[in-house]
Amino acid sequence: MPNETKVPIIAFANHKGGVGKSTTTLQVSYYLAEKFVLANDKKLLVIDMDPQGNTSTRMMGQMDLEGIGGTRTYQLFQENLDEIIPVKTPCGADLIYSTQNDTVLDDIELMDMSVFINPMGHLSRLLESGEYGAVLIDCPPARSRKLIAALACATDVIVPVEVSGFAKDALHGIMKSIDIAEQVNPDVQLTGVIINKFSSRSSRHVYEKNMLKEALGDLLFDQTIAFRTPLDEANSLAIPIWSMQKGSAKMAATEIQAVCAEIIKRTGLKVKNPLKKTVRKKASAKKVK
Repeated sequence: MPNETKVPIIAFANHKGGVGKSTTTLQVSYYLAEKFVLANDKKLLVIDMDPQGNTSTRMMGQMDLEGIGGTRTYQLFQENLDEIIPVKTPCGADLIYSTQNDTVLDDIELMDMSVFINPMGHLSRLLESGEYGAVLIDCPPARSRKLIAALACATDVIVPVEVSGFAKDALHGIMKSIDIAEQVNPDVQLTGVIINKFSSRSSRHVYEKNMLKEALGDLLFDQTIAFRTPLDEANSLAIPIWSMQKGSAKMAATEIQAVCAEIIKRTGLKVKNPLKKTVRKKASAKKVK
């Protein structure tokens, strides 16, 4: 069952790039910060662990983040960090950010593997303030110190995938990374898998979806996200998809909001209008055949 006492820390992760991690992080951030307000006026915190910095630049609405102040993600890997100062984004969420093509964050991979535990301790101290009701982490692709650090912080891992023969391989990889993170964070678990860029008209997509459902059971989200151009446009413009008026944007908004509702149920996020909670089932790599 969802943990009733801890703040849900949701990592969007996949070893494969281009599957929708940043897209999902962005739109869920907009939803929680603007549309579906967290209970007790708690704030949303977003952490961008990806050195590409796409989530950070879109959430801040500007490409050049040098000099904006606040805490950058790479600082979380320092052993000693006196104060964490998230920056406020236009949508209302707080952000610990990476700059575009953040070479300093990239260079974390050159450091000792032990640095991956530092963000966990710093984030725990920040959450002691009681200000935050949820944390979203956009993870980098590929197995790395940054990915393990994100999973070591997380309570929930949500994996966006595309329906292809490589989807199961990606899930195997994430499960191995979760196993590593569990050594320091026994609370982390795979909470769900979201199919992105899905076409119900493609017999191959439908077949692959059915295969994933057979392997994952209830861990597969009921709602899929179709490939729709307005969703990419919304992310480029740094706006929530439901603020666009195109017909296909409305369909995309319906899908994104349904995904957000599932995330709230699966993670036990506390919102002002409580939703019926569902039982989470913990997965193991053996389930993904």
